[in-house]
Amino acid sequence: MQIDSAFSVVAPIDKVWDTLMDFQRVAGCVPGAEILNKLSDDAYQIGMKVKLGPVSMQYKGQMSVLERNAGEHRAVFQGRAQETRGQGTAEATVTLSLAEAQGSTQGAVSADLALSGKAAAMGKSVIGGVTEQMMALFAANLQALLAEPAGEAPGGAGQEAPLAPPVGSPVPAVSAPLSPSAPSQPSLPDNSLDALSLAKGVLTDQLSHPGKLMGLLAAVAFCAYQLGRRAGLRAGRP
Repeated sequence: MQIDSAFSVVAPIDKVWDTLMDFQRVAGCVPGAEILNKLSDDAYQIGMKVKLGPVSMQYKGQMSVLERNAGEHRAVFQGRAQETRGQGTAEATVTLSLAEAQGSTQGAVSADLALSGKAAAMGKSVIGGVTEQMMALFAANLQALLAEPAGEAPGGAGQEAPLAPPVGSPVPAVSAPLSPSAPSQPSLPDNSLDALSLAKGVLTDQLSHPGKLMGLLAAVAFCAYQLGRRAGLRAGRP
């Protein structure tokens, strides 16, 4: 599925670009995301934590920089991740571009996203709405980060995370198991993405418009009428 979103921050475009390209520093701006290990200047081991109500999902995978053009302020990334305790997967190719606009920097993000497992059941409309709210949180965190001296990280970004080997490489014998009983398994941090709460906000926003609400009520009333009519016809048969 194709997901497009945008953000805006008040800062010079070159400063925004340099900050966004410092992945280990900017990762804390993304709700639930963290850099687990730097594999090279263009490849990183990443982690993502998502909560769907009482269910917590953790992803681990790799992000690679396919293209980075400082002159055009444009970059293309590719990410692949899998649930650490499930069969769900997430793959995305993301294009980021920046543009100056009246003292601020506008960012456009276009993602070609493929999901499987629990997250895929949310559907494109909900995922798109959640993405918009995530982008708003990201922009607020990025704005705060741009005001900080280099070397400091936004809240939650400085938490220590276990390092993981590159995707596809054998796991060393000393690595901690990913089973629920492992004593060293960290609990889900406060900055993990609560997708259910965001989805509820999206649904509330959709129903806050009178026209959409009346349309939904009309559809429900029509379905109820049809079901009642069929039940009456069946009851009248000998």
